[in-house]
Amino acid sequence: MKTKSFTLTAIALLLTVASVWATQPETVQGEYLEARSVSVYIGACHYGAEYVEGGREATLVWNIHQGTWKGVSLEGLTVVGVVTAQSNLAIDTSTRRSVLYLDEKATSEQRTAVIDLMTAKRSEILGEIVSTKNAPIAFSKEGVEYDLRVGEVLTLSVSRYPCQNCTQPHQIWYKPLEQLDTPIVGKSTAYCYQDEILSVTWNDGEDTNNIFVGSFGM
Repeated sequence: MKTKSFTLTAIALLLTVASVWATQPETVQGEYLEARSVSVYIGACHYGAEYVEGGREATLVWNIHQGTWKGVSLEGLTVVGVVTAQSNLAIDTSTRRSVLYLDEKATSEQRTAVIDLMTAKRSEILGEIVSTKNAPIAFSKEGVEYDLRVGEVLTLSVSRYPCQNCTQPHQIWYKPLEQLDTPIVGKSTAYCYQDEILSVTWNDGEDTNNIFVGSFGM
């Protein structure tokens, strides 16, 4: 009798655990880079001079470490979004347009899952996704240095500050577009983009404090 009771209890416990697992939401996690077309960490006068006419473009990089969406594993993929708006992205959420660049090594199922994920979870950030393109994406990190290449259209080299407390909080004028708990600012040492879809190009060869780095979850 005791054996039967123990067996039934074990089965009930397994069913409970399985039910919890089945109802847990899918999550995607990893490291995030954001490059803006204005300085996010700078003195007040410089910030004020850029605010009205600048800040209309950004590059968003989701380097996925783990996670699934709609049952499809996205581990190891890097997704890049280039966003533009008619006014500074800090205040303009209504005219945002974007292009999503998907790693050409991803399977068709992964590409479909990524597009669905970004549409469902990050539509406010990206605005109208006018195009999705497959491209060779190379993302690397060594210490506080990052490098990103998206085919022939985008080059981004980043050097972030060693920690969140290395900067003066009153000189960080923007918030990252992505939801980050403890964003760290940094600078781009090379930042070039040229693609015909959004009709915007830039080539910033000077060091600019225009970077946010952090961990994301969605």
